[in-house]
Amino acid sequence: MEDSADNCVITVAYLADTPYMIEIAENGAIACEMFAAGKYDLILMDRQMPVMDGVTATRTIRALEKSSGRPPTPIIALTASALKGDREQFLAAGCTEFLTKPIKQESLLHAIRDCSHGAPAWSSDQVVQDLGVIPPANALLAARVPQFLQNRRKDVTAMRDALARKDWKTVERLGHNMRGTGAGYGFQAITDLGESIEREARRADTTASCHWVDELSTFLDRVGAGA
Repeated sequence: MEDSADNCVITVAYLADTPYMIEIAENGAIACEMFAAGKYDLILMDRQMPVMDGVTATRTIRALEKSSGRPPTPIIALTASALKGDREQFLAAGCTEFLTKPIKQESLLHAIRDCSHGAPAWSSDQVVQDLGVIPPANALLAARVPQFLQNRRKDVTAMRDALARKDWKTVERLGHNMRGTGAGYGFQAITDLGESIEREARRADTTASCHWVDELSTFLDRVGAGA
């Protein structure tokens, strides 16, 4: 999904000698309509698009999959912005991979190959390898993942309560803890979101802190973390 003609030409050129068939959507709303009507093995999602941006389109596609019982389609985010928080926002929305423009052909083909093996359907009985999630190889850690995710859901509730009281120390502490443990359990997105929460709590920025807590809640919903 890409609104820039020049970027479309580059991407099509990169994939010209591959077996991939390409369809282009000019904005996020058209992309969602095409996805609802068809079947796609992989989606390249631009960040900035008219009518509906890439993050919103990704969330809409994930909701369509969930409501129709379709397995998750790999979505690779493409953005010219390297601002802090973009990666976390895309992963929390449901993207599988994140690439920064200008995209190199080798990087794009590598990402497509990595994401083209198919993503498993969501299950409440296991941690699913999607959204950058890499289940830990250590058996003890793997067994504790469901509890880890449930505890992070409790953290969301605790942080929202703390934000209502302007209790920045609690929000900062919980964000710091997630920053230190998320990747160890296979959830790099939780580490990244924890870092953003910790940073904004230290600044006592209510709007930004609430935003990242909401993004964490969305991410937990995507990986099936129960309340």
